[in-house]
Amino acid sequence: MKLTYKVGLLGALFAGVLSTGLNAQESEGGAARAEFSKVGAGTGSFLNLPVGARAAGMGASFVAIADDASALYWNPAGITLAEGTSATYTFAPMFAGMSHHFAGVSFPLSTDWRAGIHALSYGSDAIEVTTLFAQEGTGATYTAQDMSLGLSIGGQLTEQFSFGATGKFISLKLADVSASTVAFDFGTLYRPGILGLRIGFAVDNLAPAVKYSGTGLVRAGGIDPITGNQNPDAQLESGEATLPLTFRAGIATDVFEGDEEQSLLVNTEFSTAADRAEYLGIGVEYTWNNLISVRGGYHFGSEEAFGPSGGIGINYETGSFTGRIDYAIRPHVNLGLTNYVTASLRLQ
Repeated sequence: MKLTYKVGLLGALFAGVLSTGLNAQESEGGAARAEFSKVGAGTGSFLNLPVGARAAGMGASFVAIADDASALYWNPAGITLAEGTSATYTFAPMFAGMSHHFAGVSFPLSTDWRAGIHALSYGSDAIEVTTLFAQEGTGATYTAQDMSLGLSIGGQLTEQFSFGATGKFISLKLADVSASTVAFDFGTLYRPGILGLRIGFAVDNLAPAVKYSGTGLVRAGGIDPITGNQNPDAQLESGEATLPLTFRAGIATDVFEGDEEQSLLVNTEFSTAADRAEYLGIGVEYTWNNLISVRGGYHFGSEEAFGPSGGIGINYETGSFTGRIDYAIRPHVNLGLTNYVTASLRLQ
């Protein structure tokens, strides 16, 4: 009976959110969507890339599940669920020589409070400089390198409710221009004690607008043809750009809660950001005997970009630590498969 209630409740919530999202999209009209897109409307889009093979395999929907060191990205309130000291590292090679890295560590401060630090980077290998007259390359190269360094704190305010916040320094660099700023993330996690439900909310990348600067915006002054004097260099000024302010809301449950041999996490999440379309993600994770996990997920609202995702995980436990290796694939319609590999360690 308890299992039936769980499945029915989650199904009703999912159907309601999906219906709301579809109605909103229909009311906008296809022509309007074709004429306007938020993609590329700001900067720092690497902050939207999902972190962790476990989350990527579950359709990049993780705000209500986040219970390990990857919560430092998804929902800082989730670090309160990670026992002991937890560490994780994710590597995701991407298209055109780009790569995505995430490393995070969370640790206890007291019975009810935990802290964590993380580093997130996204960048390219050396790219050849080409011009109209040197289309095979000039011999010079440049790189694109974006980075985020964060410090988080989370507290278990009551038995059901936890809160977390992250402050992070963000550096953005492309060739000879760069920008930097400070941003903040906030998250909450509520466990009402009913049918094993978890409800998570997160707001990410609250930050002022940024401006790029650097030698790439300097234009050398030429020789004045009349006087023969050297004109002064001109310093160009870039326009302001904003980080992708993001909102996530999700709900999850363990269908087999209390079963020592297996678990089935079912999750749904609504997400919107300043530089991309809204989407509704769903994800499932089946774990047998706390040893092997199989995952799957999908995005509704981004079918033109992403297909179904999936992944596996293997856990290893001893009396002093728990280790886990996770792998996931997330196909892009035009750019091919993205592979995620994550290694995690938790010390008791």
